[in-house]
Amino acid sequence: MNLPCRTFLSQGAGHRAAVAGALLVACTLMPAGPARAAALDDAVAPGVPTFDAGCAPTAATRESLGRIAQELRGQGMALEATCQPGAAGWVVKVRVVDGTRAARTVRGPLADGHEVDMGTPAGVAQAQAQVASGLSPDVQHNRQWLRGLMARHQFDGMPRAWWLFAERGTGKAGARQIAAR
Repeated sequence: MNLPCRTFLSQGAGHRAAVAGALLVACTLMPAGPARAAALDDAVAPGVPTFDAGCAPTAATRESLGRIAQELRGQGMALEATCQPGAAGWVVKVRVVDGTRAARTVRGPLADGHEVDMGTPAGVAQAQAQVASGLSPDVQHNRQWLRGLMARHQFDGMPRAWWLFAERGTGKAGARQIAAR
């Protein structure tokens, strides 16, 4: 063992705790590294929907998604909307950018850079993805909030998938079933 380590270890527990505490404070005060800062900058930027081959969103769809992204930015969150052919709609995820602001709107763990807790990951096609029984009150609140947000911007939730939304008037199967509830 080298001398600095032996010296540190020979000090009392109080000294070691003070040094560890000082190091922890220093870590929290350090600016974010370039990769983390760039990732957060990307998340704050306007939500630009992504399209796989075969998707042809209308100008109205792009505008609606832009308005959703803008609303979320004001709440400390960012939109991730992806069009996938055969998915019958948009796969929607919401990422936390500022947990303090997001906590005014959504519930649960709100770590910056992480998705809002919806109980299951987006893309999990199973009955539990839409069924609220057995889910925590935070998850139920977050899913209801997301459905309301999307409905205000003319998107309806698809059956059995909390994360899948179709634009009203597109004729996607199941969209009207959810809106009628």
